Amino acid sequence: MEFVIKRSDLVKELQTVTGVVEKRATLPILANLLLETDDKGLSVGASDLEVTIRGTAEATVVKPGHVTLPAGKLHEIARSLPDAEVQFKLLDRHQVSITCERTRYRISGQPRDEFPKFPEFDDSKAIQVPGPVFAQMIERVTFAITTEDPRYSLNGALCKIEDGSLTLVATDGHRLAYITRDLGLKPPEGNFSVIVPKKALTEILKLASELGPEDTVSFGKAGKQVFFEVAGHRLTSTLLEGNFPRYENVMPGECTTHVIVPTEDLSQAVRRVSLLASDRFGRAVKLELSKGKLELSSETEVGEAHESLHVDYDGESMTIGFNARYLLDYLGVVGSPSVRLELNPSADGTKPNAAQAGDRPGQFRPDPADESDYRYIVMPMHL
Repeated sequence: MEFVIKRSDLVKELQTVTGVVEKRATLPILANLLLETDDKGLSVGASDLEVTIRGTAEATVVKPGHVTLPAGKLHEIARSLPDAEVQFKLLDRHQVSITCERTRYRISGQPRDEFPKFPEFDDSKAIQVPGPVFAQMIERVTFAITTEDPRYSLNGALCKIEDGSLTLVATDGHRLAYITRDLGLKPPEGNFSVIVPKKALTEILKLASELGPEDTVSFGKAGKQVFFEVAGHRLTSTLLEGNFPRYENVMPGECTTHVIVPTEDLSQAVRRVSLLASDRFGRAVKLELSKGKLELSSETEVGEAHESLHVDYDGESMTIGFNARYLLDYLGVVGSPSVRLELNPSADGTKPNAAQAGDRPGQFRPDPADESDYRYIVMPMHL
């Protein structure tokens, strides 16, 4: 194997695929990238056995071949090289020489035989969705995926197509992010529902940063795997097993009280007030809604913090507590100038107050609403 590639193209491709590589790989070969060359150029792939990614880069191929090289070290070398052409040449015993101007390296690799096989899929069964729309939908739910819950099915987001609409849902048991949008989809094999791991969705978001306004993403499933074609890369993932929670049960049907708050003002207020929130109690921030005012506060043995925001509200006073990080996660991705906070009375028919704050969840929506139905439901905290 021998090829020549621009240093900038090499670095870009390595940055794209190395996110799949496990830092503490269970098998030594999984810490490597697979490099293959043919008459089409250079192909670079990575796998952790659950998620795989493969992309191509423009290169001048002198001799076709293949080898696997340590991902971290190769990326480090590529970034350190001068901005010029880089030559790769496979030597004896799976060693590779890397030359760029006056700099030369020789690193040891491993044969391709030990590297996991890349799954094959029937592309005719793929579904086409607008790339930027799909990326925004993923971004709006992935922050709510848990990485610590023993329930395996919660370590990913539910992705389903039903009656032409694409829906994504994620929850960690304390909050739930839901988004659905009618895209007129017609899957070749009908409606379906899968749970996609968080790692795969995170990598899709990275790939989507290269998409233009008119670009599309293709995806589909086969057996226990799902595949995505994004920005010239094929990403596959093993689907999570188990049943996704019945999220419909915690989504409020209709809320009796609502208030609209500027997104940035609320975000900054939560950030400031939470500086004196107690870590022991999940950084709880109290929200007190009264005529013309939304007051945020927190209190610990260190001190207390208060901040008031002017709002257009003329209803009864209400008090509720939320985890500050949960609010900031949502406010960072909602993408609208304002948000709509919706509340319901407590189960006993009274309004939520400081003594009854853990009763009914709060619901947040973007304002003004866009073409998606986007909701964020957060369980309140006892204050």
